[in-house]
Amino acid sequence: MDEEYDLENYERFLGEFRSEGVHWEKLEKRTATLFQVLIDGDLKELVFVLKHYPEYVETVCDHFRYLYNYSEQIADIYAASKLLNMSEGYHPKQFVRNLIRKLQKIDEYDISELKSFLDDILSNKEKIHPIILGYYKQSIESNIAEGSYHILQVKVIEKKLSGIDVDVSFDFSASDRDANLDIPYMD
Repeated sequence: MDEEYDLENYERFLGEFRSEGVHWEKLEKRTATLFQVLIDGDLKELVFVLKHYPEYVETVCDHFRYLYNYSEQIADIYAASKLLNMSEGYHPKQFVRNLIRKLQKIDEYDISELKSFLDDILSNKEKIHPIILGYYKQSIESNIAEGSYHILQVKVIEKKLSGIDVDVSFDFSASDRDANLDIPYMD
């Protein structure tokens, strides 16, 4: 994520932040609109703004609970990782699930695409948040379990997967209070 943005382009939309209230009550309408647009994008600009205005991190992450991803813009994996790092300690399941929904889907990759994707992840794993690593490790395992790949191809992928240590404590199940916010057509 090497892009640099001009902070002045965003500052004119940032109104007064109120510490009291719930969700978007803390923000002026133009600020809420700015963050909605940035959330719907690839997340690079969102992370840039939040880096300079960290008081908005929790409110923005809270808004992810209601994300509908209208643009279908795929999130940059490194920007998503930075957002998870910035919001450490505030990871409601629906925020994480909706963030994961914005990531590149790999369920229809063939074996060579899987191998290439896995190589990229392994070479950059220190830049990727453990939740995202865990998600992709699980997705790759599901893909090879459901695919009809040659046993040797599967063994190569499994050996590479063993190089990904992930925190398995994050539960993606939808049994929390936000479970009713899961929107099936988003998957």
